[in-house]
Amino acid sequence: ADARLRVHDRAYRHRGAGTNRGSCRRGRRRVSDQFRGLTDDLLPRIISGPRPYIIAVDGRSGSGKTTLARRLAATLRQHPVQGGPLTVLELSLENMYPGWDGLEAGVEQWMRLSASLAKHVPGSYTPWDWEQNRPAPPVTVLPDAAPVIVCEGVGALCGAFKYGVLVQAGTGVRYERAMARDGETYRPYWNMWAAQEEQLFEDYGSYYTTSPGWPEGPDWVYRTG
Repeated sequence: ADARLRVHDRAYRHRGAGTNRGSCRRGRRRVSDQFRGLTDDLLPRIISGPRPYIIAVDGRSGSGKTTLARRLAATLRQHPVQGGPLTVLELSLENMYPGWDGLEAGVEQWMRLSASLAKHVPGSYTPWDWEQNRPAPPVTVLPDAAPVIVCEGVGALCGAFKYGVLVQAGTGVRYERAMARDGETYRPYWNMWAAQEEQLFEDYGSYYTTSPGWPEGPDWVYRTG
């Protein structure tokens, strides 16, 4: 990955962030309590934060990040702001990975896209057509497409964002969820994908460090199992 992108991404993450990392929770509370705590912590930051306000939801396969990101986006849309309801754009890194062996390449696409959006300029990425197993036409994302952008996927914390969530669950739980979701389609690729996740977390370990007070880690750690 391009080190220059990493420097810029984290600069956006920490611009005016102060002690955001200090709000990270790692307790084993019920999911409903976790979610309430997350939204209570996040909403004031969105109201006073920059536009677009980028939220990154990361986690290993089967951790529940997609479910959380969708719930979070739906909840945010229910909160009115000046001028009307809050508009939220949802992005998924699944659309950016070029195939089962493309985690790193997809993350690099997100790094470039989010870096552009953080500078309030249009960004683009090349989606992957999973059915045809080939690239799809490029997609352009405008910085004013929505005041809030929620991006979920493995590697979301490697890009530019203002609030990061790391979703965690045990390996057995994650495997059962992934197989229930994708069945035999995913089973042959589970180990391949897990190895890429391990490499990503090794390469960008500081972004996934959850020690209290660590400035480059996520703002919130969300346990789902």
